[in-house]
Amino acid sequence: MRADPARVFVRFAALTFVNPTTALYFAALTTAQGSALRGGAAGAVFTFGVFAASLLWQQTLVAAGGFAGPRIPDRARVWTFRAGYGLVAGYAITVALPLPAL
Repeated sequence: MRADPARVFVRFAALTFVNPTTALYFAALTTAQGSALRGGAAGAVFTFGVFAASLLWQQTLVAAGGFAGPRIPDRARVWTFRAGYGLVAGYAITVALPLPAL
């Protein structure tokens, strides 16, 4: 059973808004480049650029999954899901825990 393409697009667009990597990059870049973004228009363009880049990445993942998905055996797909969830969980733990003092 195939998912409705419009629903998949909306799901990935919503993931773009809550993507922790996008949020961290956005926070780091605006902190580092805050003085360069002097006007509201520059900030809006920057915000749109971050959103567009993240959405493009999400859509690239959708296209790769759409291309490779039917070609991956069910057993391998289960392992790719497990690996993906493990990576996300590891990333979340890394972000949540404080870095050790140097």
